[in-house]
Amino acid sequence: MRPTGVHMKLYLKLSLSLLYNFHLQKQHLLKLYGKITESNQKLRAVDSFDKGMDLADIARKLCVQRPTVEVYLIDGLVAGKEVDHNRLGNQLDVTEDHFLLLQVELSLKSGLREVKQSCPDFTYNQIRFVLACLIRDLEV
Repeated sequence: MRPTGVHMKLYLKLSLSLLYNFHLQKQHLLKLYGKITESNQKLRAVDSFDKGMDLADIARKLCVQRPTVEVYLIDGLVAGKEVDHNRLGNQLDVTEDHFLLLQVELSLKSGLREVKQSCPDFTYNQIRFVLACLIRDLEV
């Protein structure tokens, strides 16, 4: 049943309010994440991960440390590259419970450092991974 009259106005106001809040939340998340630069190394990391290589093997192939590969893949995820976020989450040891906890912290804090201070057992890349998933509307 479609709302009519007064109900339609309330429905539209609520819908607009929800859309505005969603837009503000996205802006907050993107601001937390910061800017992304594309590079050949990042593209090679995404391609290698897509072909089934694990993070340690990609690091050896690209002659970088594993955390650098993590950043490359997380940046790729935010940039809209096809990165298997569930597989990446598993390799980063981000469980569903971790995801939910970090999701709440990211919505409450104004910076990654604040989230890290609240959740010292998590790495910055685990936090950035959850942030990337939230930006892309993905869950673990």
